[in-house]
Amino acid sequence: MNAFDRIRIATVMTLAALLGTANSYAPPKSVASVLDKYRSYSELTTAAGSMDLDTYVSNLVTWQMPHGGFSKAHADLYKTVWDGKAELSSWSSDGVALGMFDNNATVQEMRLLATQYKATKDATKKALFKSSFTKAVGFVLTSALPNGGWPQVYPLRTGTTYSNMATYNDNAMVRVMVMVKDMVDKKAPFDSDLLSSGDLTNLSTALDKSVTFALKAQIVNGGKPTVWCAQHDPSTYAPAGARAYELPSKSGSESIGVTYFLMNWPNQTVEVQKAVKGSIAWYKKNRVADLKFSSGDFLASAGASMWYRFYEIATDDYFFCDRDGEPSKTQDITKLSTDRRTGYQWAGDYGSALLKLEADYTAALGTTSIGTGRTGSEIRIVGNRIVADLSHDGLYQVQVLDARGALRASSTAFASNGHLVVAVPAMNGIEIGFVRLVHDGQTTVAQPFTHF
Repeated sequence: MNAFDRIRIATVMTLAALLGTANSYAPPKSVASVLDKYRSYSELTTAAGSMDLDTYVSNLVTWQMPHGGFSKAHADLYKTVWDGKAELSSWSSDGVALGMFDNNATVQEMRLLATQYKATKDATKKALFKSSFTKAVGFVLTSALPNGGWPQVYPLRTGTTYSNMATYNDNAMVRVMVMVKDMVDKKAPFDSDLLSSGDLTNLSTALDKSVTFALKAQIVNGGKPTVWCAQHDPSTYAPAGARAYELPSKSGSESIGVTYFLMNWPNQTVEVQKAVKGSIAWYKKNRVADLKFSSGDFLASAGASMWYRFYEIATDDYFFCDRDGEPSKTQDITKLSTDRRTGYQWAGDYGSALLKLEADYTAALGTTSIGTGRTGSEIRIVGNRIVADLSHDGLYQVQVLDARGALRASSTAFASNGHLVVAVPAMNGIEIGFVRLVHDGQTTVAQPFTHF
């Protein structure tokens, strides 16, 4: 054992004595890979076809709205430059064209911009792509809801409307969360100089808030966390309806993406684990065996698994609904109009892939202790930032100690709404040691580090 290893072990032992050992959680490959489906931008590359991608992406930039967002269903339009007259968005409110997140809008444009920024050899286009991407980052940050998460469209529409809700529908919010996490982690295609340190700090804060929102929005029955609605009220966290036939409910479909994201969250707190395990338990309980849904009918199918799209909030009773809303709520799909019966995905094999991941997820947790301090506070070191979820708001002293426990640097930061983000104080050549947060004279939590 060399001197470096001895000092590292001593550091961890010191922390263990103070707080209990806190190992980092890394999702197993099977769990991590399920997020790849939310990273696709193939709609754009398919539309581009044999076109030069530099040209296609240059055209795409001209369709970007002044606030930085993009519209859905514009992939084919990007084959040509905006003529200055065509509608920039398929939705508008009070005369303002709306940027969108549903149908992968804005997210897929940002992924392609980042990819082509790295690939292009043209300096002028590189600058153009970076400018457009930076505007889109501004849109993502500006549209983030105060309590966490993102709406379907932005700017918010006048009046109370489902598009203003925190929108899990069609995986809109999950796609944004996966992208933002990839940006914070500098995961390809965001492993370039596209993002400033300020961007990373702001994105990390927005991402943490979106996870907190998910934990608060999860529907709880009899003290047990279950799943989520396709939309939630951004202020009260309550399940919210959308179109007339999409009533407030538990969603058998949209809850999968939320669960996947939480399974991949690096900070596996007690709350995160309860949320994931509660969701898995719900999917186990509500699996319908040997049945599948196809074109408006339920068909016997040996070995099949199925879940319904909508369930009552207070129970696990499924239901269907027609265009007149609540009056038509029924468990008999034959009572729906032909249009709604055959024109909507009322059920599907939503949960089988999730249930197959349970063993791998549980095994990964089995070697991971939760990083909590004496007061239940938690801390992560992300790049050159300290991110902490804390039990108390107020002023904290952020201390950097060397491996022997000697104070080497210090700064202060203010925690608000249980959250603190601060740049790591000047390290002064320290390569290993730990960061400690002190509030009202009490050590709240500490985190070891090597090579910041």
